[in-house]
Amino acid sequence: MKIYICIVTAAILTFACGGDQDQSDSEEPSGPDIDTLIVTDSIGILMGDSCYMLGSIIKAEALPGGDAIIFDRSTALISTYDESGKFVSSFGGFGEAPGEFTLPGSMTVLGDGRIAAFDWMGREVCFFSAEGEYLGSRPNLSFEMPLTMAAAGDSCFVIYSCPTRQIEGTFKMGYELNIWEGTSDEPKATPFSHLFDFGMEDYDFRPGYLAVAAGRNGNVYVHRMNSEDYLIEIYNLDGQPVDTISSESVLVPCEDIERYMSIPIATFSVMIDDNSQQIRGELPEYAPQIENLGIDSLDNLWAQRGATEELIWDVYSPEGEIIRQVTLSSFPDTALVHVEINEHGIVAWDLAPEDYPRLYQLGFR
Repeated sequence: MKIYICIVTAAILTFACGGDQDQSDSEEPSGPDIDTLIVTDSIGILMGDSCYMLGSIIKAEALPGGDAIIFDRSTALISTYDESGKFVSSFGGFGEAPGEFTLPGSMTVLGDGRIAAFDWMGREVCFFSAEGEYLGSRPNLSFEMPLTMAAAGDSCFVIYSCPTRQIEGTFKMGYELNIWEGTSDEPKATPFSHLFDFGMEDYDFRPGYLAVAAGRNGNVYVHRMNSEDYLIEIYNLDGQPVDTISSESVLVPCEDIERYMSIPIATFSVMIDDNSQQIRGELPEYAPQIENLGIDSLDNLWAQRGATEELIWDVYSPEGEIIRQVTLSSFPDTALVHVEINEHGIVAWDLAPEDYPRLYQLGFR
């Protein structure tokens, strides 16, 4: 019997329609101060200079001084732009030569300034200098779709992914979170793994859905999106739990949320002999308490609430105390926005733009 397994789709974006929720105008606001994010600039055009025509943003991050870096899935190019949005350089591209990609997966800028870029089909992570010079690569453990890739400390990074791997003659698939140190061939630690043997019946993928972030403080933050509890687990770079952050939970069925939500639901395609089968995860019953996480320049943790129609973040100090909330004002021409927060700034992009891709730079009103 010949078995072939691959991931067809990952990070499926879900949408549910529900009724309006009544709110009382007489209620007095309470809790932490609320700040508002707005779009301050954007990169990307519909037609014209190819340096500014983006095909499909797979990952972007703010860089020091207000610069930005973009990994484009459609061209496999990594491009940098200065604080005014002016094009600086591109590197990478499709191909099989060193520093080229067969299927771009994700990217992050390490604390020491190097750029780590995941080649999904090529099964390796490529490393570049800040100027785009190719520095080498290291192999992946298996065929895996990266869902989150974030720098941690000076030279570490985390990868949350959907792997398909053969272990002792058995195919395993599911979700896993690994901490990597530089170009090491093996992960430094695996704080989370939710894998199953192919062939098991009634396997529940949902415990594997995570929101993940890491920062220069050497902590890795994890929220289990299938949980009904508002709980953020904190790990060190050795994968050991060191603390938690909790808050009041708000249970809202997924079907009652009208906006798009980003939930890492994967579909695995399995070929047994000549027959194709698909194994797909399901929606959690309730909207995730936390949909996305990020770390800013003061090591504050930003936790984007999932059970709300608005884009709103709870911001926690490094000690785990909530210090304020942040909302994002109306976003231009978009319904499905991903916001990336790191120590250098805040950028955002529409995962499914109606017109053309743009990277938005955000700041406070």
